[in-house]
Amino acid sequence: VVVLMTGLQAMFLDTAFTVISVVSGIVDVYRSSGSVRATKRFPYGMFALEPIYAICKAIFTISLLAFSLLEAGSAAFEYFVYGRGEHMSLGPVLVYELVVLVLCFSLWAYYRAENHEINNASSLLQAEASSTLVDGLISAGIGAIALFLLVLPSGTPLDFLHYTGDFFITLIIVLFAVKEPFEVLRDAFVELVGGVHSDDSLNAYVMSQALDHKPEETDLEKVLVFKQGMKYRVDMYIAGTGEQITVSNMISCKRELEKALKKRLPVVDVNFVFD
Repeated sequence: VVVLMTGLQAMFLDTAFTVISVVSGIVDVYRSSGSVRATKRFPYGMFALEPIYAICKAIFTISLLAFSLLEAGSAAFEYFVYGRGEHMSLGPVLVYELVVLVLCFSLWAYYRAENHEINNASSLLQAEASSTLVDGLISAGIGAIALFLLVLPSGTPLDFLHYTGDFFITLIIVLFAVKEPFEVLRDAFVELVGGVHSDDSLNAYVMSQALDHKPEETDLEKVLVFKQGMKYRVDMYIAGTGEQITVSNMISCKRELEKALKKRLPVVDVNFVFD
């Protein structure tokens, strides 16, 4: 309704992000419950759905930012080059953005807190927190500029902002918001293609637990941690130091290590690798 009343491209961008958040949230509820469910065809679950979802959402977010900037830029070009433009109509923008700002940052804090409870294991919650933060930044930017334009009198050197302010609002939003989806895209791509997890503190924790639970008559050479969605895979590279290594001891160490790691990792699988 506010978009129809004002015609602002920045408001369209804000509206689009809100719609995306609502629709994707509904999809998340259904998809997240299915990714951990093992089936005959997918005995290890479908954890790859999380990074796939994060990649799709990040690409869509980046595309939306680019589209909105081009649309607002074309209107500013018309004004500066040809002197054609319409005086911005702000209507109920300020009140609307204040309400949305409070809701967005409350939801962003909630997503981060929930993901922190599982040691930031969920790509889904990371994508949702990123998207909601972008939405909140958009609302903050629009509200701040709207307040400035409402008190800006006509006939000043800044009078052009009454006609091109939409472009500058959108530009500022894009500059501040574009980093988040690119970071989500990078992290999700690394997960999807099987890259090594880059969290140094988590890797150090896994290494310390691996040293405490390595099989008898072995030396631990290195540990690689992989993450896909909420599932972690820990590959322990070990070398034998004695005459024999018993299978029962290896199984026991594997189970004890997985139990210890589950204090911080939601879903984890430990593999012993002889290189």
